[in-house]
Amino acid sequence: MLEDGISDQEFIAGLRAAIERYLGAVDQWEAAYQKYYRLPGDAARINGDLEAEQRAYRERRRELEQMLPRARRLCLKHRLRDPFRGLLRISLGRYAPQHRVDSAIGRSERNEVTKCLVELSGTCQEWEPTSTSTSAVAEPESDRGSLLRRLVNYFY
Repeated sequence: MLEDGISDQEFIAGLRAAIERYLGAVDQWEAAYQKYYRLPGDAARINGDLEAEQRAYRERRRELEQMLPRARRLCLKHRLRDPFRGLLRISLGRYAPQHRVDSAIGRSERNEVTKCLVELSGTCQEWEPTSTSTSAVAEPESDRGSLLRRLVNYFY
């Protein structure tokens, strides 16, 4: 299926790269946030020390938001659970650095996204048809098939 002029496989590769950039921006923001003592909720007042990280985070988030509708459609098409919604439902700086060390996007969410990307990549793989001539096609072996078929072939 071609949408926006790219195949599903190319889209998934781009989605994977966008997610990696987004998670990197989240990690950089949190690393900069933890450098200084802050109170919970201080993220609402961005100081100059977090301005570059905040700008990078917003750009990566916007980039990812544009790709998510097609990613959701692919998940529905291939009957996969959509883990991408949780990536954007985070609040950076909600906890003071001394109260919580974990990332806003937890390890289990990251694993679910990675698992879904691998499954999408596998289901959207475009296989090239192999050319087979009639002489190259081997006859099926007699021991293949169901148990009943093998039993019937044994006696006849």
